[in-house]
Amino acid sequence: MRLLISACVIAVLLSGCSHKQTVVTSQGGTTVERSNDNQTVTVTSKEGTTTYGKGAVDPAKLGLPVYPGATATVGGIAGHSVLQGSGEVVALSTSDSFDKVYQWYHDHMPAGSETMHMSNAGSSIATFQVGKNTDKEQRAVMITSDKDKTSIMLSHSIKP
Repeated sequence: MRLLISACVIAVLLSGCSHKQTVVTSQGGTTVERSNDNQTVTVTSKEGTTTYGKGAVDPAKLGLPVYPGATATVGGIAGHSVLQGSGEVVALSTSDSFDKVYQWYHDHMPAGSETMHMSNAGSSIATFQVGKNTDKEQRAVMITSDKDKTSIMLSHSIKP
């Protein structure tokens, strides 16, 4: 009995030091791997792979304009490739006003791509979309005001 308990304690201690762990259930295995700097996590299962964190997605490769000076928010980046398709999402922020960011995207997105622009009681939101919901590929920009900063969400998705 002591040997079994000791083996379990050692396994738990060693798994805490590992950067890669696999959990196997009756539905299959899932592997969770974190980068050496603990800023990126990749989850892989039979359904596909998703990566979260710093460097998971290059905003410049989304096919969308990236607002000058905007920075990625912590944990605001994810890329996935699954049976249902693939996609990437990047969350950015800037201290520039909502109106300035909105105008910049209005000038840099294709004509007719704006799908919403609303302001109410100090908060604002605007969205731009390239590709219809029924298209195989879509790109979107969502801009929101948030106290002293403006948040920008860039997304790109591809259906199989």
